[in-house]
Amino acid sequence: MAPYKYKPLKSKSSIRLLTNLSTTGDHIKCNLEDVDLDTEPKYDCLSYTWGDPLYQKYLTKKIPYDFPQPSGVIKIDGDDQELPIGKNLYDALIEFGKSPGGEGDLQRQESIWIDAVCINQEDKVTDEKKNQIMMMGRIYSQAQSVVVWLGPEMPDDPGLEITKTVLQRLAKIPHEKLETMVLSDLDNTDTYEMLGIDPVDSWEWACFGSFILRSWFARMWVVQETFFAKKFIVFCGSKILDWEEITRASRVLKETHLGKLLNERMEETIIEQEPSTHSTYIGNPISNQFIFIDLKKTAASLRLERLLAYSRYFGATMAEDRVFAVLNMWKPEWKRKPEDVKTAEFMMKNKEDPVEVYTKASIVAIRVPRAPDGEKRWYAAGELEFEPPEELYCAHLKVKGFRVDEIVEFAATDLELIDKHQMFTLLEILSQYLKSAKPSGTSTTDRFEAFWRTLIKDTFLGKPAGNEDPKARKAFHLIITFFVWSLDGELKGLRDALQNPLNTTKEEDTDFPELSKINSKTKILVDELSALDNSVIPSWENMHQIIKLGNECGYVPEDVAPDLENIMASFNAAYQCRRMFRTNNNYLGITAESIKKGDEVWVFAGAIVPMVVRFEKEKWRFVGEAYMHGIMNGEAVGKESTSIVLE
Repeated sequence: MAPYKYKPLKSKSSIRLLTNLSTTGDHIKCNLEDVDLDTEPKYDCLSYTWGDPLYQKYLTKKIPYDFPQPSGVIKIDGDDQELPIGKNLYDALIEFGKSPGGEGDLQRQESIWIDAVCINQEDKVTDEKKNQIMMMGRIYSQAQSVVVWLGPEMPDDPGLEITKTVLQRLAKIPHEKLETMVLSDLDNTDTYEMLGIDPVDSWEWACFGSFILRSWFARMWVVQETFFAKKFIVFCGSKILDWEEITRASRVLKETHLGKLLNERMEETIIEQEPSTHSTYIGNPISNQFIFIDLKKTAASLRLERLLAYSRYFGATMAEDRVFAVLNMWKPEWKRKPEDVKTAEFMMKNKEDPVEVYTKASIVAIRVPRAPDGEKRWYAAGELEFEPPEELYCAHLKVKGFRVDEIVEFAATDLELIDKHQMFTLLEILSQYLKSAKPSGTSTTDRFEAFWRTLIKDTFLGKPAGNEDPKARKAFHLIITFFVWSLDGELKGLRDALQNPLNTTKEEDTDFPELSKINSKTKILVDELSALDNSVIPSWENMHQIIKLGNECGYVPEDVAPDLENIMASFNAAYQCRRMFRTNNNYLGITAESIKKGDEVWVFAGAIVPMVVRFEKEKWRFVGEAYMHGIMNGEAVGKESTSIVLE
């Protein structure tokens, strides 16, 4: 049978729709029709993941998803042409083809838009794929509904029904209970009494966790699809789930820290003869949906650099997907200012190079008009204005600015702080910062102030965290306590596992010696630094009083919980995908986790924040934006600027 040959789309506003879907056994038939969005056709969009949709860690029998190799075919426009498709899409169409139609079913509409089928993925002549991707915001916003396919329901598996039960329990927790509770134990019955719901046992959490860790929830494109959708219909196999219930439940996971606890548990090996002695942190993708759901509800003005920063919370097969997915959310095309349209065009250049696309997107984000007085907290470039390049379609960007300093050391990344308990690297930075004679005349108090404000990018509860608001400073010590508590908990778990009667070998976990060394190193640094200022770095004894109380009651003490939640939210927002650094002239900052020693901090014309760049192989490369304490409002701007070319 011949492969399907796409016909060129009739107009710039045309899309293809899959119609007349039918299935017979394992065979799928359909038509593809060219329609113009300007005529406001009625259709649904399918949202799914191209690869493995499942979280297969707990499945005794794994299901193969050989992405990107096709696993099935659909016959289009009769029996003479066929198009290969992936297994997950094939499963979805087979399931939808079984549906008799009716309210809530996909086939209540006869037309479906599916990216893998309705876009000619192999077109090399007309740039159809690029043009259609740039239209996806409009495609999803004009659809009557977005139909989500989470993957199949596993046969003879009660997990989905249990998941629905857990969803319902979590979704009914009143919002006011979430504002004061930060929980630390999934198994403590008091946890559920405080929340006012029936207990959720370990097996129920496992089923629920396998559901929320399905691949769909972590897709970068989901960000765009959820942002524009008028209505959601969520399929898991043949079952339809309540999207509002899912989002309410995930808010509970996020705001009570139950999501973090569940993620940690899901990464433990449960089918073992001996108890697990190791756990790994993973992200909580379903909670991250709130970043964009909340922005949509508030109709917030979405700045490009903020969207790019938020995109880091989601997975993307290719780097340019992050840019393409947020470009449609940046502002609807018909509302963009002329300079924003130029910026979008500039970023689309060289789209074949994923690294360059993301780099250009970040570079161009520095071109931000200065806000009226009082509306903008930072303006690192001072009065030095950005000059747009004359030629948009080029592989480089000429910028002028001021070289500020060189990076000489840096701390661990956010995941290393959690996974490997590397918080001591932050304390090492602080220790070296205090010992340096630079900058002259800076008191110890001022240096501690610079340290804690840098770690949260001087932002607390969405406002400046400086001297005018003492709440942030008072809460900061809980960040240090949190990481010490995490390390203490892992060590305790390893000791308990060693003493467990089921552990017949009585062999010490290989991680235990290393974690013990980290614990000792952390204590030495804490003792050294808390002796200088115990309001920022609490004493070892004071931290363990909080830890002991929390371990005894099974949750964070009520007098500590709100401050811990707020200060950790500030830290996570500042440190996500970044790391702290110290410069040759003894300044502190936070920037991209990919930095190297010798990278340089610059302030470029028009930039609201400093930038880190790297000179290698006779070329300047962009590394990332930065917060650098003490130069955020034009302090580094001199009289004579220098121009460099970023490539």
